[in-house]
Amino acid sequence: METFIQLDSSSVLLYLTFTAILGIILLLLFRSKHRSGLKLPPGYLSFPLIGETITFASQAPQKFFSERVKKFGPVFATSLIGHPTVVVCGPSGNRFILSNEDKLVQMSLPSSTMRLMGQNSLLSKRGDEHRIVRSALARCLGPQAMQNYIPKMSSEIQHHINKKWKGKDEVKVLPLMKGLVFSIATSLFFGINDEHQQDRLHKLLETIAAGTMSIPIDFPGSRFRKAIEARSYMDEILTSVIKTRRSHLHSGTASSNQDLLSVLLTFKDERGNPFTDMEILDNFSVILHGLYDTTISPLTVIFKVMSSNPECYEKLVQEQLGILDNIKDGGEIGWKDLKAMKYTWQSVQETLRMFPPVFGEFRKALTDIHYEGYTIPKGWRILCTAYSTHRQEEYFDEPEKFRPSRFEDEGKHVTPYTFIPFGAGVRICPGWEFAKMEILLFLHHFVKTFSSYIPVDADEKISADPHPPLPLNGFSIKLFPRS
Repeated sequence: METFIQLDSSSVLLYLTFTAILGIILLLLFRSKHRSGLKLPPGYLSFPLIGETITFASQAPQKFFSERVKKFGPVFATSLIGHPTVVVCGPSGNRFILSNEDKLVQMSLPSSTMRLMGQNSLLSKRGDEHRIVRSALARCLGPQAMQNYIPKMSSEIQHHINKKWKGKDEVKVLPLMKGLVFSIATSLFFGINDEHQQDRLHKLLETIAAGTMSIPIDFPGSRFRKAIEARSYMDEILTSVIKTRRSHLHSGTASSNQDLLSVLLTFKDERGNPFTDMEILDNFSVILHGLYDTTISPLTVIFKVMSSNPECYEKLVQEQLGILDNIKDGGEIGWKDLKAMKYTWQSVQETLRMFPPVFGEFRKALTDIHYEGYTIPKGWRILCTAYSTHRQEEYFDEPEKFRPSRFEDEGKHVTPYTFIPFGAGVRICPGWEFAKMEILLFLHHFVKTFSSYIPVDADEKISADPHPPLPLNGFSIKLFPRS
């Protein structure tokens, strides 16, 4: 999960006060490591606790990482979100981090982020506990479950387009995508179909997300305090939903596999132990946060990059029109049709390469780690980042050009661990196939409904400050209906 930080003035003074006290401790610990004779990676830790967090939050991630690689090399030290951190770059760094989970490293997000996201969720589970939660989620996020979702997801996307897009001369893409993605997640996973309840939960989620990207000072009026309160309100709403669904399961009016909520309520591990309500709430939170940004960003950004590459968009349109021709009159799109969207998916992958929705992944060193001639002390954070490979010429020819053909033949020509938009290894995003299906279905229904579109502002910038990458002004487009 991404952990960019934004400053709100109400908490800066208090934060600096804490920093003055606690910083001395961190400084002493850091000097102690130096005295021990360890060869630490080169870098700049800046002020204790604050470190380079403010710089990290105020810059585009590409700039932050590239400047330090140029100055210090592919392995460098920094201090982010209160922790001394070593950044390892390139495919070898990505492989090292993502293939050594629970061996040399362990997933470790900041405690403030975990408090908001879910301390009893998949993110905090290790070993067998992690495997058990993933096996439960697989019942709703595996291939068979995906096929079962297609009719309802397709119907909801078409309804959304008919209501929010069709008949409009001009729309703003970003807010519409936010509403659609959240609506699909709450409807398909939790059976929440009431629009007013969805809107309320949506606002709470965005408040929580802002808190995970703020300085973690629990002070009245701060983003972090607002996020804590929003998480509490969200739990109240979802607790009521859990209570109702549990009653329906007992009466037989709901099935054990109808959605994520039912699965989590009825799942038991090998010893017959069910999930606690807190575990269910925290996993709800993680799934909502995880799917939200990683789907909204590529769904919005692809409209921007396609508008600058009309020949690619025309090729995507022709593929979708061919699929429409193959669907029998009155028939609905199915799993086979999604599998046939090869160029469409290549275009999405290229969008993810150029604008990865998650900047990187944090881990914690479980022991002193010797890497590339340096020692990473036990307890330090380690970060690998998509920005060290996705836009680097040594891994992708002409990296600033939008070229979906890079991913032909299912990406067999892409060097392993250079393309990691959803992570890799045992911690790969469990919902990435769901996000893929949602993006493909939306593009299919868009082409089915509109012959073309043009941007209102073709020069609108895409910014990853704060994360994830999104058009600065929401990207307004003019629509031309298909006859």
